[in-house]
Amino acid sequence: MHLVPKRPVIAASLVCALLALTGCSQSQLYAADKSSGVYVAIPNGWHKISSNALTKAESKSTAPGAADRLANVVWQEAYSTSMKTKALNALSLDPTEGAVVYIRVRDLNYDDMNSISYNSLRDLIVPLTTWLGDPAKANEKFVLHDDVERVEKVARGVRTTFTFGGPLGITQTIDQTSLVSDDHTRIYILIVRATTKYFKKHVKELQAIGDSFTVRGNK
Repeated sequence: MHLVPKRPVIAASLVCALLALTGCSQSQLYAADKSSGVYVAIPNGWHKISSNALTKAESKSTAPGAADRLANVVWQEAYSTSMKTKALNALSLDPTEGAVVYIRVRDLNYDDMNSISYNSLRDLIVPLTTWLGDPAKANEKFVLHDDVERVEKVARGVRTTFTFGGPLGITQTIDQTSLVSDDHTRIYILIVRATTKYFKKHVKELQAIGDSFTVRGNK
């Protein structure tokens, strides 16, 4: 799959979101949590899935450590091109109609602080490190498109774009940015995903969302 080359992320690109929305283009929405200094530009018209809805859905998880992780969530929000997408869809890797954007800010516990690395940031939703290290263990549809370091004002990490065969055998493409604060106390996550067919068709729009991800830290 041909992806548009990455452009440098310029902090000034979100001046409107940070200072005054009134003079900004109406073609974008701004997902923002001012307390943690996180901002993402979302195309206008996308369906918002609230933090409350996501928290309610996540609270039903029985996965090991899920309750502890949820307790440490500072902020989360999701958006989708489809009104059919619900909170549970946004939290899973199930293929959805159109595209889904998920944003999460979470404090780390002591063990996480000491063990977090660029590899663990890559592995937040699928075992990318294992797939890259041993192709024989990789998802049969796995293709790595890009893997670059991302540095923000108070955090750094990796932005990785890849394709894999997800649940139900449908191929998806994911643009994942995972950052850890400079003091290793917090992670910032942005996941943009869609079926590969949809991602190819809307690649410029979806990559622009990843480009806009800005982390300025607590006020």
